[in-house]
Amino acid sequence: MCVEEVVGIARLTEKQKKIQEYLKTAWELSDRSIARILGVSHSTVGLVRQEMKKSGQFDHLCNDDSEWMNHPYIQANKGLLETLNPRGLRAIKRLDVLDYMMTHPQIKSPCVAQAYLEREKRQKRKDARVVLNINDVDIRVADVRQVGQFDWIRDNSVDLCICDPPWGKSSPVVCEGISKVAATKLRDGGSLLVLVGGSYLPDVITALSSDKRLRYHWLLTCKLPQGSPASVSWLKVQSKVRLVLWFVKGKYIGDIVADYIDRPTSDNTTDKSHHEWGAPEELVSELIRRFTDPGDTIADFTVGGGTTAVSSVLLGRRFLGTDIDAEAIKTTMRRVRRLFGYTK
Repeated sequence: MCVEEVVGIARLTEKQKKIQEYLKTAWELSDRSIARILGVSHSTVGLVRQEMKKSGQFDHLCNDDSEWMNHPYIQANKGLLETLNPRGLRAIKRLDVLDYMMTHPQIKSPCVAQAYLEREKRQKRKDARVVLNINDVDIRVADVRQVGQFDWIRDNSVDLCICDPPWGKSSPVVCEGISKVAATKLRDGGSLLVLVGGSYLPDVITALSSDKRLRYHWLLTCKLPQGSPASVSWLKVQSKVRLVLWFVKGKYIGDIVADYIDRPTSDNTTDKSHHEWGAPEELVSELIRRFTDPGDTIADFTVGGGTTAVSSVLLGRRFLGTDIDAEAIKTTMRRVRRLFGYTK
């Protein structure tokens, strides 16, 4: 009897480990098929399979639903399985991938079929038409530093928070409040985007990290068009980019996002017509498109002149907003109401 026949599952040779990893993905394939793929003896594959069964750690593989093996595409292309790597085998077990490959015979790779499927689903989500009414918008006076003032927003109900707090010395204090409220109101996997300046960036990051339910994910940048850089004279810095801090509640499972946002494309770098710190609508709209789908809920706890509110409604997203300034709330509500045909 060879050594390989008596070793337990915990003492597999390198060859046997390779077979074991493949079996985790392709348990349904025969010993001979796996042996041809890996260039090993079919008897060795059988021994490893038996050891895996004995260990009791892989019962879920033995009982795995093999409906995909009976799919017409598999029946017509049985040789395909022996050409696939583990990633391809995982993809081809999806019935929607097999259906897609049947209707698109020019696609031979299950990974490519899976990618096309995901792209089509993503586009369908983005193109969905959602009809909103004024009741889908709720904007109130509230101080983000007072968490108790946000009980009217249901916990774990918001898909995306976008905030553009003051960029001066008060920014860290405001951002600590944003962190606490966002951590409570965001759904698991939801994102918090905060437009910030560079002067107090370390303190702002610390403040936004104060609630451990949120974690720093990435730094996004967007351009300040030529001719309008932001100067910080006391630091002797002339900034030509706008910074957006990205925090996530739990694990982010959304689409891949480029960290440079080529917006705004015009020279309108800010929107001062409704608030002295107004952000460009073109930039806010692009962030909303990238991070949400129509019908999602967006919140802004420093609503200002209402750019995020207007952009959300125009893009078919529900909106919840607050600001400490009652006049800012009036301005925002006036702008939003006009979108629904109200004159006042």
